[in-house]
Amino acid sequence: MRYAAAALALLLAACGSEQPPNRTAASVTLRILAGSEIRDLEPLKPGMERAAEARIEFVYTGSLDAVDKLEAGEAYDAVWLSHGKYLQQTPSLKPRIRASERIMASPVVLGLRASKAAALGWDKEDPTWAEIVRAAASGKLSYGMTNPASSNTGFTALVGVAAALADKQDAITVADIKTGELRKLFQGQKLTAGSSGWLAEAFVRDQDRLDGLINYESVILELQASGKLKERLVPVYPKEGIVTADYPLMLLNDGQRRNYDLLVKHLRSPETQREITQRTLRRPVLPEVEPAAAIPKRVLSELPFPASREVLDELIDAYQGELRRPASTYFVIDTSGSMQGAGISQLRAALHALAGADTSTSGRFSHFQPRERIYLLPFAGTPGEPKRYELPPRRDQPSAALDEVRAFADSLRADGSTAIFSSVKMALDTAVTDRRKAPARAYSVVVMTDGKNESGMSEADFERWYQGLGEEERGIPVYGLLFGQAEKAQLDHLARLTGGRVFDARENLAAAFKEIRGYQ
Repeated sequence: MRYAAAALALLLAACGSEQPPNRTAASVTLRILAGSEIRDLEPLKPGMERAAEARIEFVYTGSLDAVDKLEAGEAYDAVWLSHGKYLQQTPSLKPRIRASERIMASPVVLGLRASKAAALGWDKEDPTWAEIVRAAASGKLSYGMTNPASSNTGFTALVGVAAALADKQDAITVADIKTGELRKLFQGQKLTAGSSGWLAEAFVRDQDRLDGLINYESVILELQASGKLKERLVPVYPKEGIVTADYPLMLLNDGQRRNYDLLVKHLRSPETQREITQRTLRRPVLPEVEPAAAIPKRVLSELPFPASREVLDELIDAYQGELRRPASTYFVIDTSGSMQGAGISQLRAALHALAGADTSTSGRFSHFQPRERIYLLPFAGTPGEPKRYELPPRRDQPSAALDEVRAFADSLRADGSTAIFSSVKMALDTAVTDRRKAPARAYSVVVMTDGKNESGMSEADFERWYQGLGEEERGIPVYGLLFGQAEKAQLDHLARLTGGRVFDARENLAAAFKEIRGYQ
């Protein structure tokens, strides 16, 4: 009897260590479409899964891409972005949001090198947005910012400054957008990025030539603590206020409400809020939880957010077409024999998408933009014959350039070997010459290849040539699009040498094309 009782006790103990059989983490999956900024919470995922009694699957994407995915009918149980306003103001998606809870917060602010903040007097007194605009327009302020069409930090900053300049107590309308003043602000933008993380990395590299960056407060504080800066950054909070990212976790699938509620309860618990603020330097949403010591103790003034998607789209369109520095983009396009078949077909489709064929939300904002100058250089064993096109100043003006780009794409044929470095050198030579004539434009080179260098200049030859350039001849980033069997190490070397980045297009070249547009 004693042995039977002991066996029974062991059995009960074993059963007690398991979760209820009908709600195990293995049997329930909470699929969450998440912004890339959420990645830094991955270490907390095991605790989230235990609390939610579900396996959690994060699918990372950009904010506008999230809208495209949901409008295309992709199935997710929840969506977790740094800012939910664009999605919430999309008519087809707003009814699908069953619940929404703020999880953490980080205002988008200007981080300035301490010497520049002191020179402008902003280390002692907060400036107005109008003062920031004047400093940028006069050449006294240079900064980096993400592209509002691809990243929430740039989008949030654009919305905030537009609201501040309108000087209204309530939400702005399209008629309130002061493009003239906004254009002055963006004269100071000397670095563009497609994500807040890469912007921080690029600022470290370019800190000697930039005064600061517009980014999440948390990213600026992390940079401060990284040991990578030559001088500290001073967070600047404009007097009229800022817009804060509040990271809403939004429920889409009502059938998963129980698991969603359990997850929200866990994330908003004092214990988890303390861990989040200490780990990420974001602000807790519970007033009883003390923010991490590095976070400035100040009350944030929040600017009104536009009440319609029409205003948001108009702001992004204005930034792309009127406000930002006009772009000069040099595409170095592999047409070697290895591109025969699917490779050349994908390239044609991607160029057609940039020329207007992609009508999705993210696709529309990644099209070739007004005032953009486009340089298309096909290459195989040697650089081919380049083509140049220029788009008119306004989106509504007729232009034959896009038709010519589409015709160029259709004319591409695959044959021969691969001369990557000779072709990139030719594009950079051309870009440097063009920049001398028009220094106010933003220049970048994109190389698209599915192979490794076989002809012309070697990798070592290219590095020697590049290192021999004068300081005034550098600074044009080379971005690599990796697809097929391309030699990633070669593209990585090009990107590191020039301050660019490599994008993996092996699964979806069109999507990679859209992503890279956020950096141009």
